Amino acid sequence: MKYLKYIFFILLILFVIAFIALKVFSEKEPVGQAGQQADALATEVMEKLNKQAFDSLPYLQWEFFRPGQKYFWDKQNNRAIIEWGENKVLMNLDSQMAVAYKDGQIVEGEALEKMKTKAWSNWCNDSFWMIAPFKLFDPGTTRELVEVEEENALGLHVKYASGGVTPGDSYLWIIGEDKIPTGYKMFTSIIPLQGMYSSWAGWDNFGGVLLSTKHSIAGKEVEMKGVKAGRSLQEFGYTEDPFKGI
Repeated sequence: MKYLKYIFFILLILFVIAFIALKVFSEKEPVGQAGQQADALATEVMEKLNKQAFDSLPYLQWEFFRPGQKYFWDKQNNRAIIEWGENKVLMNLDSQMAVAYKDGQIVEGEALEKMKTKAWSNWCNDSFWMIAPFKLFDPGTTRELVEVEEENALGLHVKYASGGVTPGDSYLWIIGEDKIPTGYKMFTSIIPLQGMYSSWAGWDNFGGVLLSTKHSIAGKEVEMKGVKAGRSLQEFGYTEDPFKGI
């Protein structure tokens, strides 16, 4: 029992240290100036990344930087193939109607509902990391200009009051002179350390759209792989519509 008390005491100390560290190193969510200037900056960013080409892009494919989480997005019809491990879900992203497979076998009942919930959660997070700069005017968003310490940079604070699985999250984008984002600070419910920074780099052209494929988070370099844009199912190896029935 004496050893259990020591272990409990050590764990308690570690918890207190971690709690204090989070309080010390977390940043306060910024407050800026909403209005035409903030909206104009957001519009400039999307124009620089070619929002027009993004809107007309039929298909997009990528693998998230957590290996094994793969996506094929029928963007025009807002349907997606969402894969992780041995799991595969074909989902209508508007209605969340879905068909699921595990090890190639169709899944039904309660297991299907659990896979749908997991697939939707993965999609909301992983697609955001792929296309977040094009979501600056999503329903439920507000935009504010914020002063940032970085030289030759602008701050755009974007808050999401609705949508996804964690409404209320916000992001402080750091925008370079060329109006291309260089990174953002995250103020989210899922990350205890508020204001954690992630770079947005490795910008490349996919079907006329500029997308960021590389990020640095807490000193770790991560990369989206297998990113591909296309205009036909055949370009991705499909001979027929893989989304029949959803």
